[in-house]
Amino acid sequence: MNEEMKFPRPSVEKLNEYHELCQKMHDAQLTDEQLDELMAQINDIIGAYDLDNYVFQDDATGKKGVKNPAGVVMVPAEYDDFSFVGDQNSFPIGDIAAKKDGKWGVVTVDGTNKVLCDFRFDYLLWFPYLALYIARWDGVDSKFGFVNREGKVFIANVLTKLYEPWNDFMLLEADGKYGALDVSSFFFVLPQYDEVDWDPDEDVVFHKDGVKGYIIEDTGEFVPIELYEEDEKYDNTYVYNTHVNI
Repeated sequence: MNEEMKFPRPSVEKLNEYHELCQKMHDAQLTDEQLDELMAQINDIIGAYDLDNYVFQDDATGKKGVKNPAGVVMVPAEYDDFSFVGDQNSFPIGDIAAKKDGKWGVVTVDGTNKVLCDFRFDYLLWFPYLALYIARWDGVDSKFGFVNREGKVFIANVLTKLYEPWNDFMLLEADGKYGALDVSSFFFVLPQYDEVDWDPDEDVVFHKDGVKGYIIEDTGEFVPIELYEEDEKYDNTYVYNTHVNI
């Protein structure tokens, strides 16, 4: 019978050591040998300890908060729920979505409990690929959009399906229509196209009213393929693509 291996949580000192080692990795003066040694020490800690943040509950009030792996309070126990609490390795967070009195907002995770976005959303979930929050609001349960940590709308709540990015290209879908977002530049076009061809390491082809074309990222212009390939004014333009970014 296979049981999931459970690692102990680190002490405050061990977690601080881990963060100090991670910080040293940014030193441009390190030799390859020093980098390898640092990475080995970091991996030893990752392989020996549970680095997940976790939710705790105040038994007296029933309210919930969040602690880091060493048990230090990141968010005090004043909330009803959290959608994603992150960790200290793959998904470190600087703020967190919290539920209070039936609505969702965003607070800091430094123990100060500072409210960054007031509690007005129906749902919030951090989306790490964009460092934005998936959000639902105004009672519209069937659709969602994206907002930043202050609650400013980045994409309106018109989307109906979520796709993970592929080499910085992210497909957007709303009621059977398609759009696109570049994860690195944050340029996007809202769903309005009938079909999308997004093969590996290729320019993305959009279909609209029977016409195939590319979309210029910084302007959102739809250009039929033949026109794009023949007109010199498009020679140095950048279209949505799935090329590997090096």
